[in-house]
Amino acid sequence: MNNGYGQNRLKHQFAVTSALIIREMTTRYGNKFGGYLWAVLDPVLTIAILTTVFSAIAHVPPLGRSFVLFFASGYIVFYMYRSMSDQIATAVSSNQALLNYPIVRPYDTIIARVLLQTMTLFVVCILLFGVISQITEIGSGRIEKILLASLIAITLGAGVGISNIVWFHLSSTYQQIWGIINRPAFIVSGVFFLPESLPYPFNHIILWNPLVHVIGLFRSGIYPNYRAAYVDLSYVGGLAIFSVVFGLTLVWLFDARLREPK
Repeated sequence: MNNGYGQNRLKHQFAVTSALIIREMTTRYGNKFGGYLWAVLDPVLTIAILTTVFSAIAHVPPLGRSFVLFFASGYIVFYMYRSMSDQIATAVSSNQALLNYPIVRPYDTIIARVLLQTMTLFVVCILLFGVISQITEIGSGRIEKILLASLIAITLGAGVGISNIVWFHLSSTYQQIWGIINRPAFIVSGVFFLPESLPYPFNHIILWNPLVHVIGLFRSGIYPNYRAAYVDLSYVGGLAIFSVVFGLTLVWLFDARLREPK
């Protein structure tokens, strides 16, 4: 009997999640190809701008010989974190009307967005590095490091986004402050520099930023000769898992509040 109940719950969860994913795809990207195209153009344009600016200033990138590959290996990780965090943070508020139905829970909207955003990021990465491989040579990297870094970036972004679902709902002031504080994250995450190139004590202070570790891990997968000895997997992995658990706990505690209009 318990087995039958579990199967029914699984079918119910699959049906609700699938419906939410289809709804999300329609509302976010629309029925036009341009909606999907922008998901790819966002990181591509940013990398193109960084490449143009820094190649005019310096003759050689901080790592390797290709500015495009260096900035892509840094920005795509930051983009995974930021886009996942931003999308998850509005998962409940964007589906507020659906929460009037008992069959739909805040958790369902989170699961749907995590799955959709993960699939979107996978396609973006394949297309991005596929284009880059036609422009510059990409060596035989270590795919396990690339996948692990991507998983951690996505998990950390999801955890931060889930927590912000509650904080944004409780305080619009916090939402504005978060937007201001989060803007410099791109600058201090190691997208366009290597942490070990910074002078003391900044090379140690910067390591409190978990994104520095994730980007370093990703780059060590792209560049076989780059060791990135500063990467602390226990720190960044533990923080990513904690952020998800903490966020889900907040959503559980404030389930009733989240169902109320903001």
